[in-house]
Amino acid sequence: MAITRHVLAIALIVSVTAIAPTASRAQKQGETYAQRLVNDFVRRHTSELAALELAIISDRGCATIAATDPKDVGEKCDDDENGPIRTGQPDIEAPSKDDPVYDITQALHDSAGRLIGAVGMDIKPSAGPDRAAVVARAKALLQELEAQIPSKEKLYERTPSGARSP
Repeated sequence: MAITRHVLAIALIVSVTAIAPTASRAQKQGETYAQRLVNDFVRRHTSELAALELAIISDRGCATIAATDPKDVGEKCDDDENGPIRTGQPDIEAPSKDDPVYDITQALHDSAGRLIGAVGMDIKPSAGPDRAAVVARAKALLQELEAQIPSKEKLYERTPSGARSP
């Protein structure tokens, strides 16, 4: 019985420790400016945005560096991101039964207008009365987001715990 209790106690400690390190490490080291920007931006626009991700061009290609879903971080860019980066035209997927949001990916620039990657936004249909209004809202959100990116390099900087993006 005592061995069983010790094994259960150890299993509980290991499982709690396995869940907690990501959050505690992020708090100690600080998040990247990009991740903080994503978190704050979605929080401010929660009535319109279901998700947001930033994919940045680098000498190693293009990949997601910050996202509302941590599983998306590190994913290589695909046609959704590469198309807008190449053409400047947004990639727009209308809501469907399986995905009830507008998935809009646009080219992303820093505040000086330099192309740095792409931003994917999952915009709730309630953000506008029709497709044109939702796309216009996505463009306005893009401009607001770009104004907060002084440079591509800034996105990779660690921010102190508790700090907020501008």
